[in-house]
Amino acid sequence: MKFAILGIHPKLSRAELKAVTGADFLYSTNECVLFDSPAKLEDLQKTLGGVIKLGEGIESIDNIQALEPTLLKYLQNQPREKKLRFGMSVYDAGGTSFSKNLRRENQKLGLSLKKSLKQSGRSVRLVTSTESTLSSVVVAKNKLTTDGLEFCLLPTAECILIGVTKTYQDFEDWSHRDYERPARDAKNGMIPPKLARIMVNLSGVNSFIQHSTSNIQPRTLLDPFCGSGTILMEAALVGIQNIIGADISEKILADAKENLDWLKDQGEDVLKIELIQSAAAILKIKNKADIVVTEPFLGKPRQGKEGEAEVKKMVLELETLYADCFSNIVKLMKPGATLVLAAPVHKIKKAEYPLAIKNIMNQAGLVNLTSPIRYERENQFIGRDIWIFTKR
Repeated sequence: MKFAILGIHPKLSRAELKAVTGADFLYSTNECVLFDSPAKLEDLQKTLGGVIKLGEGIESIDNIQALEPTLLKYLQNQPREKKLRFGMSVYDAGGTSFSKNLRRENQKLGLSLKKSLKQSGRSVRLVTSTESTLSSVVVAKNKLTTDGLEFCLLPTAECILIGVTKTYQDFEDWSHRDYERPARDAKNGMIPPKLARIMVNLSGVNSFIQHSTSNIQPRTLLDPFCGSGTILMEAALVGIQNIIGADISEKILADAKENLDWLKDQGEDVLKIELIQSAAAILKIKNKADIVVTEPFLGKPRQGKEGEAEVKKMVLELETLYADCFSNIVKLMKPGATLVLAAPVHKIKKAEYPLAIKNIMNQAGLVNLTSPIRYERENQFIGRDIWIFTKR
């Protein structure tokens, strides 16, 4: 059994993991997912944008009293040639009472294990944190997946699964692409690379099941509102061969090209990406797209001082823009093609003002496959709903 530790938007993380692996989840909470899949964990980790850690279960026990002797036996079987480093994290997999008890006892259990190992003559170091979980940064800096180990204790309603972390999200790589790309425009907003990757994966283009069972023909991905190229970059990094980006702004397209050239200079195998300057409502492409992944204009930057009337007017204007654009975009999609869309949800205090996305897309000839999944950060005035549609 494998486990995945989810990011800060668990619904999106679960949907992405499902789209990529096709696996049925044995247990699923907002903290973790337990699943079976033939996919290699290292490959999965490099592909996913919303999963913090991946690992494998080594044993399950049905009571807390059996936990310490089980962990001690496993640790005693580790090679004795070098200092033994270990840490422990607790994630709720559906066993709420188990989880609460384990979180209270986590540090005490670790210290007891350390004491027993020292008494047996082992050189040992316990890696701890102020939280009941070790972050991927702590795991990385202490080399717990290479020169040590991290136990993940995953209580379900029936048992406690003991897992060992095998991979973690490369936080430095994600940060590098987000903050060190040369063309950034924080004022007008940019889709985060992790969200862009999740959206690409939600299209199904990276299904490990499909890739392992059939010869997939190269597919074409279109982003008709490509901005500075974030979605294009993430699509290229997961190996999509035919990529088209379009935007109405010459300056923004120049930013996208600069970012893509920079990515290539980092040593990434970025294939040729076609960039087109055009408004989405009149865009034309040579070959129809199998996949459209995009974040259209979300509305002018918000200051938080806008009144209800102003926000409602902005939403109506955006709905008109989206209707005009997607009545053309759907013509650029093959029958059965998938659209993954990030649409704005404007907020004033506790009130929300989403666009009538379902109606707009239905009128354009698209059918929604799932309910939207919210992506938002605290204190932001604009959230995003992630939609998935298919062409009739």
